[in-house]
Amino acid sequence: MKRVLATGLVLGGVALLALAAWVAVRSARYIASEVYPPRQPVERPPAEGAFAGLRDVSFQDRDGLLLKGWYLPPRNGALVILVHGLSGNRTQLLPEARFLAQAGYGLVLFDLGAHGESAGTVSTYGDREAGQVMAAVDFAVRQPEVDARRVGALGFSLGGYSVLKAAAGDPRLKAVVVEAAAVAPAQALQDELGHWGPLGLWPALTVMKRAGVDVNAVQPARDMAALSGRPVLLVAGTEDPWVPDAALDNLLGQGRGPWEKWRVPGTGHGDYLLASPEEYPRRVLGFFSRFL
Repeated sequence: MKRVLATGLVLGGVALLALAAWVAVRSARYIASEVYPPRQPVERPPAEGAFAGLRDVSFQDRDGLLLKGWYLPPRNGALVILVHGLSGNRTQLLPEARFLAQAGYGLVLFDLGAHGESAGTVSTYGDREAGQVMAAVDFAVRQPEVDARRVGALGFSLGGYSVLKAAAGDPRLKAVVVEAAAVAPAQALQDELGHWGPLGLWPALTVMKRAGVDVNAVQPARDMAALSGRPVLLVAGTEDPWVPDAALDNLLGQGRGPWEKWRVPGTGHGDYLLASPEEYPRRVLGFFSRFL
């Protein structure tokens, strides 16, 4: 009996150690896929129709990181910078770019650092990416066709965090659409991995620390408060598990607008145009037409 009990205890201990190792490895791999995102190929759309005049461009952020993108001159003087999500690239927002271009807006679409054709190896949840958005603003306001008083931005997910933080520090961004980005990355990390306790969080934080990523550097509520008085449209799908309505309301409670939110019916993290092919362009174009 004692031998059976001892064997059971040993096997139980081995099982617990195996479970702990599995949790730690899973956590580290999960975060590594976000900090070191896989690159997707960039396919250039034909420079015809709405995209007639689209040009390949490159510019550097203030740390010297080379960023690749496209520029389309405006027909109405106003320009919108489009910023993609994690593991995407500038092509992710081509559908939005198309209806904006058809309405006369100029465009800057670019690959964030560590994505697409841009330099860099580390993604930072919108921290360094905010500086890359500011570099896109630097590029945009130098273009002779652009009215520097009419520059806005639209960012999705990682791009949303980046746009929100950039706008908080750069008054040249006159109006911003922030999509699928409301919960602070530190809180999202806790929600995603915290149920495993330290075994879930410590390996993830170790990966981030080694990559030089500060999970607390991006604070959407703080950035929203800094935008008091500037127009913001918050967009998220009604079925998006990462953007609860309470998080959007928390952002709206940080000050006074003109701020508004829209939950896109029947969709999750993205695919807004597919879910609402008429209402989504109407809302976005209406927002920029009022404030740019």
